[in-house]
Amino acid sequence: MKRCLLVLLISIYAPSVNGQSNSRQPENKKLSTPYSWYVGKYEMNGNIIQFAVQNGSLVLIAPGAPIQELEYLGGNKFQSKVFKDAHFVFTETNSEVTEVTTGEQEGAFKGKKTATEVAILSVAMDSLLIFQKSTEHFLLRYSAGDSITVDSIATDMEKNYKRILHDFKLESIPTVTVRIYPDLESFHRGINFPGAPDQVLATAFGKDDIRMVSPNNAGPERWMLSYAAPHEFTHCVHLNIDYSPNNPRWLWEGVAQYEAGWFFDPAELENIKKKEFPSLAELNNGMEYMLGFVIVEAIKDLWGFDTVINLIKNQGDVQTVLDIDQRNFEEKIFERIYSKYVQK
Repeated sequence: MKRCLLVLLISIYAPSVNGQSNSRQPENKKLSTPYSWYVGKYEMNGNIIQFAVQNGSLVLIAPGAPIQELEYLGGNKFQSKVFKDAHFVFTETNSEVTEVTTGEQEGAFKGKKTATEVAILSVAMDSLLIFQKSTEHFLLRYSAGDSITVDSIATDMEKNYKRILHDFKLESIPTVTVRIYPDLESFHRGINFPGAPDQVLATAFGKDDIRMVSPNNAGPERWMLSYAAPHEFTHCVHLNIDYSPNNPRWLWEGVAQYEAGWFFDPAELENIKKKEFPSLAELNNGMEYMLGFVIVEAIKDLWGFDTVINLIKNQGDVQTVLDIDQRNFEEKIFERIYSKYVQK
């Protein structure tokens, strides 16, 4: 089995906003200090997150994700308009903002402010993509180095479009922009993630936005691109069906793995061979990718693909979709996987 180099970004759509101003005040809440107070870079858990003021709102710029507009909750507290459970609380020291805390209670992360200026790299990288190609369902933006490559990329994207939308019983979704960056460095900067691992090659940057590195300069993990492009497009389709990225994560990544045909043999996993089946909620650290294909395949085999669609629409609520409890659901799935791939 190929190495499981599955550091694919969890790309989450949030409305991008343009322009700069800090004049607008939050509705129904009085802000005692300007948004610019919170602007800067914060080092958190080994990564740099940034807060900026755009279009009169405070926004979050996180590695590998589009800009997220924040809603003011009072005091020094904000929440994401996309994820209502994502809270950010700023700490003042000597009349200056010095720290931000995100998460709740034991799961909270703290970030120390390291600079007062921000760098929105994704915007700057667009200047490299001076060429455009339109197809029936995509707008591809690229640099001169991909003038020949872009036709094959466009053809593959159109093939995936028709196949994947047919599976989900959709006729169309809004035109998807595909940004093809000339090399890994510009791609990683184009997703506000400079210094990302080399195996990060593509990401869905929203319900109508895919970003990827050029196949000409994809590095030693180039083989992943043939899977990564349909994987990320499936995320876009998922967001058009239901606006709930990573909710639940096993379904979010499993559906993308299935549509990409990204199969890993479960017979090579010790816990599956020993029938020590994990719960779906426990799948992380790459296991959601390695088991994603066969989990969705098992759901299709047992209940039909309409059940997969309904699970997306109901954010993985098994009781609502199938009228069975979660444990029974998981037992049936893993028994199906075991009998199909291990007990031959």
